[in-house]
Amino acid sequence: MNLQNTVTNLGRLVDLRNREVETLTAELTKHHAVAERYRRNLQRMRDMLVDVGRSSAGCAVLASNSAHYKASLVDMISAHRRDLASQETLIEASRVALENATLRRERVDRALQDKQGALRQERNVRDQKRQDQLALQSWVHARHFATAS
Repeated sequence: MNLQNTVTNLGRLVDLRNREVETLTAELTKHHAVAERYRRNLQRMRDMLVDVGRSSAGCAVLASNSAHYKASLVDMISAHRRDLASQETLIEASRVALENATLRRERVDRALQDKQGALRQERNVRDQKRQDQLALQSWVHARHFATAS
């Protein structure tokens, strides 16, 4: 495989790695949004839990209803905490995957830049040889006309 094909293939690989990083970034952003939604919901439920005790004073039926409501809120808060912990685990896994993908992209990009530099150097050498050959041919041609005259 010649150097031009290597550069082309590495360019494609860099594009793929960029897409992977973009996908993982979007996934991480989505996980953060879900976790934030859980946090807001937890805060609302805690606020509701505080308000439940205030409104049930004086009536036994209302107190019983409030106790069931409070128990349901406590269960929902517990479930949301577990879900939030699970989401935070996903965030950490996504963050690690994004870091790894970013490192892979950077490595491939560095290799691409190195190969592009080698290709430029190869072209410069080839162009210099061509210029040298043209100069030599011109000099030989000029000498031939000078000796023939």
